[in-house]
Amino acid sequence: MIQIVYASAARELFTPEALDTLLSKARIRNAAHDVTGMLLYHTGSFLQVLEGPPDAVQLIFSSIVRDPRHVHTEVLHNQLIDQREFQDWSMGFLEVDLAIRPNPGKVDYRMALLKLPSAPTAVKRYLRLFHQGLCRQVVPA
Repeated sequence: MIQIVYASAARELFTPEALDTLLSKARIRNAAHDVTGMLLYHTGSFLQVLEGPPDAVQLIFSSIVRDPRHVHTEVLHNQLIDQREFQDWSMGFLEVDLAIRPNPGKVDYRMALLKLPSAPTAVKRYLRLFHQGLCRQVVPA
């Protein structure tokens, strides 16, 4: 299995409804390809983890790179893994903003970090950096 962490910027800010639609479609597509992971979004900047079979992860990541809603896509981490960090998440969505709208599949970012395995990993480092305002891509003007 492989794990990819990437950051990208949205061409335009996503509305809560657009994020819900994006998440619903991603869950269906990822489940069909045995890909798990999580997605962070904050004011136009995305950080996503994808993990699963190499061909499936590459297929999904390639479609994301081609998606015209994303720009400045940058791979931050790409490695072979023995086990998933998000094995129970077909696609979890973490809200960085403090005001979380109730919605199935959306979880509090800080609580989700606490639930990850205690050993330090590259993914946990990127999640924390994103939360601190680093690793974010700039939304085009």
